[in-house]
Amino acid sequence: MYLSKMFNAICIIFFLFNGTVDAQTDTLSFLHITDLHTIFNQPGYLDEMIESRKLKLYDQGENRLRNFLQTMPEKTGSDMVIATGDLVDFFEANTATEQNLNVQIVQFSRLLDDYRTPVFLALGNHDLFSFNWANNKLKHHQNNSGSARAAWIRNVHCFKNGTYYSELFQVGTTTYRFIFLDNAFYKFQKDEKYKVPCINDAQRYWLSAQLNESDDDIEIVFMHIPMKSVTPDENYSNQIYSVLKSSPNAKLILAGHRHKNLVDYFPVGDNSKMVQVQTGSLVQGPDNWRLVRLTEDKIFVSAPGRSGEELVIPVK
Repeated sequence: MYLSKMFNAICIIFFLFNGTVDAQTDTLSFLHITDLHTIFNQPGYLDEMIESRKLKLYDQGENRLRNFLQTMPEKTGSDMVIATGDLVDFFEANTATEQNLNVQIVQFSRLLDDYRTPVFLALGNHDLFSFNWANNKLKHHQNNSGSARAAWIRNVHCFKNGTYYSELFQVGTTTYRFIFLDNAFYKFQKDEKYKVPCINDAQRYWLSAQLNESDDDIEIVFMHIPMKSVTPDENYSNQIYSVLKSSPNAKLILAGHRHKNLVDYFPVGDNSKMVQVQTGSLVQGPDNWRLVRLTEDKIFVSAPGRSGEELVIPVK
């Protein structure tokens, strides 16, 4: 078992830097976490702002993430970790001297470098946030999203080709396509007719092309903001779902944002269904993680904080 896990990890690290892995394995496992809300260099920011974040336990984000990366991948025998957004609490924020400090992404990248486990990421709304403390109140906007995304691309290897991307993994005779979306922007005007979660047109066309790339692969989508929970008879309309619903091979979405552990089902293709799994915030509870195991014919998703299966999703 140990040699098998070491082999998987070496293959994935090779993949991160070279783009392909030819070796096959009978099981691939990863840990899903989300909503980390790490805040680095806390003394450099306004005391009032940091105190307000402590009310949500966000001051503990770095310690929670380090403890997790130090222990859980080895404890669960996982090949990699996938974090779906709100990796940091903000992209930039004002300091006591009224300067704008944007060191969070660089510090987050350095944290990842401290651990051997491969980590893949999707961006969340906080990863694009600019914070400002004024009149005893925290204000935020996403007007500098372009600069934030450029910083993520510049500093974090999995974003080397952009903030939405895909990766292929071979498990036995089954090819799994991991699709990482960037639906982090959500600060639309009230009179604009956008339904969150939302992606721009270029990303929507790219997603459609990814789903149509192969008739045989199994698609798993990672994104921060989940689709809305719906009843079985509700006619759900959403920009992302309008693309996904035509693909019967889209089996699983893993998301966060709401800081809740939830499971929803959406129809796809003619007679298939896609499962959307939300995981709670790691910073607000060290047991808010899920173990996902991929085999040739099934996907196993654990209950939060446990290795035992909560869901079994057939893929063949």
